[in-house]
Amino acid sequence: MLPQIFVIGATGRTGQLVVEEALKQGHTVTALARKPTNTLPQHENLTIATGDPCKASDVETALRRLNASTPVMIISTLGQTRASGNSWAAPTSPPRLMDASAQAVLAACQAVRDSVTVQKIVVMSMFGVGDSFTQLNFLMRFVMRHSNMAQTLEDQNLVDGTVRANGSVPFVLVRPAMLTFGDAAPIKVHGGEGKGAGFMPSVSAKSVARFMVEAAANGEFDNKTVVVTN
Repeated sequence: MLPQIFVIGATGRTGQLVVEEALKQGHTVTALARKPTNTLPQHENLTIATGDPCKASDVETALRRLNASTPVMIISTLGQTRASGNSWAAPTSPPRLMDASAQAVLAACQAVRDSVTVQKIVVMSMFGVGDSFTQLNFLMRFVMRHSNMAQTLEDQNLVDGTVRANGSVPFVLVRPAMLTFGDAAPIKVHGGEGKGAGFMPSVSAKSVARFMVEAAANGEFDNKTVVVTN
């Protein structure tokens, strides 16, 4: 039996693709959203749960509504937002949005242990987080340090530490290279540092979505951090 997929950040660009991919692969999917949305497809195997991903009580309530007899895999694509795609555009998210959500989700996982089996959390990070920063080219390092991407990098580094230290829920930390709008294509998986990824690597959001759903369903990358490129 396929595991249930519980998606955090489902209304974002990659989150929507994760939902579509999970449904395509036959999973039953629950998407947590702050308010009702029409950005997600109507599907008999999709449930939209209303709640704040930064509130452990909201996450817990949504998890307790799942089928207790089927394992749950959580996929988080929650990300910082800015006024535009420009790296220097003003942030529109709280500074620690993603880490607040990671802490809330992990707290909820502990709270529901009596009734729901959460087997894994797969988190979308980014190339440049943690020990992969030194593998970025000098231009990207400058942008990460001096633009408003710095807020995203700081938050992602906090998430990285929170997820690794949780000690109870297996994880996969996925560090995509620069996201593109191309079709899904074969993924190249690098170690957590991203050695060998190249000078300006990229990966399509569709490829990342497919990889995250597959990483949730199998154990190949459990408790690992990987940089992914096309």
